[in-house]
Formats: sequence, structure tokens, C-alpha cells
Amino acid sequence: MQLLAKLGQGVFSVWVWGSGFVLMFVAALATFPLLILGFPYTKVHRWVTAPMFSSCTRLATLRTRVIYHPDFDPQRPSVFCQNHINLLDGHIAALAIPHAFSGLMNAWQFKIPIYGWLMTAAKGIPVHTGRRGTMEDLTREALARQAMGMSILAFPEGHRTMTGKTGPFKRGVFTMARNAGMPVVPLAVRGLYFANNKNMGWFFRPFVPVEIFVGPQLETEGLDNSQLQALTSACRSYLQACLDEGAFPPKKSRDELLAGELGASPSSESSASGQISEISEISEIGQRGQIGETV
Repeated sequence: MQLLAKLGQGVFSVWVWGSGFVLMFVAALATFPLLILGFPYTKVHRWVTAPMFSSCTRLATLRTRVIYHPDFDPQRPSVFCQNHINLLDGHIAALAIPHAFSGLMNAWQFKIPIYGWLMTAAKGIPVHTGRRGTMEDLTREALARQAMGMSILAFPEGHRTMTGKTGPFKRGVFTMARNAGMPVVPLAVRGLYFANNKNMGWFFRPFVPVEIFVGPQLETEGLDNSQLQALTSACRSYLQACLDEGAFPPKKSRDELLAGELGASPSSESSASGQISEISEISEIGQRGQIGETV
């Protein structure tokens, strides 16, 4: 009986990955002609990319539910910080982020046939490991996406979780957001780990309920480096609380969140804000080239 169950799961897994890649190939075929004809990518995303990518979650029989925080502004370009679970993370984001966005990912991923072409068409942002000026390049790309009305998706952990818990966040993503004057949004995906994770390889469980919590925008402008590090930790704590409790944490201001991480009062944090030091966090954001393994 156990052997039959494993065989059934194997057949289902082949269906999930096979049909998903076929759907992405169709999305690429539909995307390129529209871009060649001169349609802006923000519209192509709404017409083709987002519907096709999010359809992969239905092919995987995920029972998804998106919950938006009351203070979330669906129109504002932001840097969405999502917990990293499996290769459907980007498809989940396409279901939850209500406007066009691009992914922050390793430069080598743009060389993957079909996927890399699609990510190039989707205005993906490459991270070049070890290159001088990486942070400046990323800031310039972020400003360009913001001007287009696009958000950015990133996975600040850098690697897929092996335990289901959210790992420490790297600060580079938050530095890029601050330099570009963009807020960050915690995006917590709860339940997807039980459908598929790195320990399971390519096997996939069917009919898994998945909840997606889209938090409020957290402002980055005016933060010095210590405050930015506190915001990095606060965003990770906020996201993990959504995963643990299945609900948004009690409402707090940004300064209260920072105070909780720094062990200071909100007023003392506010007095220090506005000091934006000049930074060079190239090694942080490019380390191991794992800022955004988007799919």
C-alpha cells in the first residue's frame, strides 16, 4: 500500500513539474510577441505573465488563500521580502502581488533556456557575484523599476529553508530598498513547505492548503545603518510570526518595530533617523549569489 502511495505521489509530481514547465513555455511564447509589438511590460504582466505563473499553483492543486493587511497599499511599488521554500515561490508571488513586479536573482539564471529568456522579458534584475559596484547597479535598477510602476520580489534568506523556519535575512536587499526610496513588504507563505521542500526533492504532495500573508509597507527612508539592520530583523520576525500564528502580528508603527529589535524607545529611534550613511554592501547582497532564487 505504501509503495502504491509513493508511486501515485511520483506520478503526481511528474504532472506538477511537467505541466508547470509547459505552461511557462507557453507564457514565454505569448509574452515575446506582445513586447515586440510595443506593449509595456506592466500590461503584459497583467495579461499574460501573472495569470500564467499563478496558474501553476492550481496545477499543483494548492488550496491558496491570500490575506492582505489593512494597511497594505496595493498600488505602491515596493520590495516584497518573501520566505524561500521551493521553486513555486515566484508563482505564489504572482498570485499575491497585485501589480507588475520583477525578481532579484543570480545573473547565471538568465542563461537558463526558456526560464532565463522569460526572466529577461519580465525585467528581472541580475545580481553579479563579487562585482564591484553591485549595490550601485542594483539601486539604479530598483529606481528604474519604481519609475515603471513595478515592484521587486526578493528572498532575503538567500537559500530555501530546510526546516520550514525562516532563516536570518541578509541586509543587502534592505539597503537597495533604502537607497531607492522604496518600502519593504513582508510576504509570508504558510503551508507551502508541506507541499514540497528541499528535503523532498522533486516529490510533491497534492491538495495542500497554503495561506499567503501580505503585510504592510515598512518605510526604509531616513534610516541609518543600525536602524536598517533592526528593520531587517524586524521584517524577518514579522514574517515568522505570520507563519507561527496564522495571522498578522499586533499592529505596530515602524519605530515600535525598530525599538523592539534595538531595545530602545520609539522616540530615541526617531531622533536618530534621517542619517543615511554612504554604504557599500556589495559582499552582502552578492554573497554566494543567492539574493533571489526566483522561479
